[in-house]
Amino acid sequence: MKEKRFFELLGFSVMVLTIAGLTAYASPTPLNGDFSAGLTDWNLEYGTVSDGGGYALFQEHPIDLSSTLSQVFTIPALAVELSFDVWMSAVAGGDYDASAWPDTFTASLLDPGTFDPLISNPGVTEFYYLDNTGYEKTVGTVSGSTVSLDVSSWAGYDVLLSFDLWGGYDGMITEVSLDNVQVVIPAPGALLLGLIGTGAVGLWRRLRPR
Repeated sequence: MKEKRFFELLGFSVMVLTIAGLTAYASPTPLNGDFSAGLTDWNLEYGTVSDGGGYALFQEHPIDLSSTLSQVFTIPALAVELSFDVWMSAVAGGDYDASAWPDTFTASLLDPGTFDPLISNPGVTEFYYLDNTGYEKTVGTVSGSTVSLDVSSWAGYDVLLSFDLWGGYDGMITEVSLDNVQVVIPAPGALLLGLIGTGAVGLWRRLRPR
């Protein structure tokens, strides 16, 4: 009888989980993270960043060479990761210096007051790096064009998110497209699953034969 009761309760829990999973996926973004309103709410610090029509287009500035787009926002409670999509293209052109570094795109998560990096990445401020030779590295994860970073430790904090295209005299003209900047919160069903799993284990321990 105890086992039957346990599985009846577990079945009810799964039904509740299924219903919860049908609710809308909670994925708030930093303001205008899909760039559907152009560059509204983003701060263009210098360089050339334009509305590409639903994404931000970074281009090497002919004088400053580099471009920066940033925003200060609060990471929502229960947030688990920050993610964005990025694409880079480069064509031959511009001045060439054999000692020049390749054009590079970086992403940094900083304290908005001190500008110190919030993510441990010794020796640099950025958590993501991509250059026009194809070299890519991050303290987060990369899947195709999507970059993800665990921000659960900073939920509820104000942060400065900065995207930078660093141009140079490498004989290449580089562009970067940025889209879908978002802070991901688990869907309600996923949160409920953890509670159900914990409760089910506790209930089984209470009802199992001794």
